[in-house]
Amino acid sequence: MKRVHRTAARLVVLENNDPISAEIEAIQGRIRQRAFELSQTRPHDASERYDWIKAESETISVPAAELIEKNGQLEIKFAVAGVNPDDVNVMVTPDQVLLKSECRHQHDSDIGTVHLCDFSSATVFRSVNLPQAIDVKSVKVDFADGIISVSALKEGAERDEPPRRKRAAPARKAAAKKTKS
Repeated sequence: MKRVHRTAARLVVLENNDPISAEIEAIQGRIRQRAFELSQTRPHDASERYDWIKAESETISVPAAELIEKNGQLEIKFAVAGVNPDDVNVMVTPDQVLLKSECRHQHDSDIGTVHLCDFSSATVFRSVNLPQAIDVKSVKVDFADGIISVSALKEGAERDEPPRRKRAAPARKAAAKKTKS
């Protein structure tokens, strides 16, 4: 089976963490609002934590992630099966990566009777603080098999460039110069 690799997501390189902080605050605001709404109808024997946990699970979907460091490079993998990679936004600063996508699920009236559906509409949202600063100019985003990979060189790490060959004077010319002297 042939693997299809596509460039995935819109990549936004940021100068500071302010836009990422704003995104996190906006999501938390949505969760707080939903938790408040749930608190108005909460059963009397349930706690406030119930409101927050339910609101969070209705508002966001946190994808599984993996952060790997190898050979001067950091790579983060996000499991985003079912998400259109063209709808994914990746924001990057030297010390943080944020993945965000709106995921909508609805049923058309002509599909038939839905007996079971665990799909939901939510914002796919994950922020990862990096253990070491990265070179934002080296960031690459790829998509394969439901995984979005964000990779970058650590700040100060050298790029893997093929070694350049030094042009040596051909042996005959060097020998001819010696005989002339």
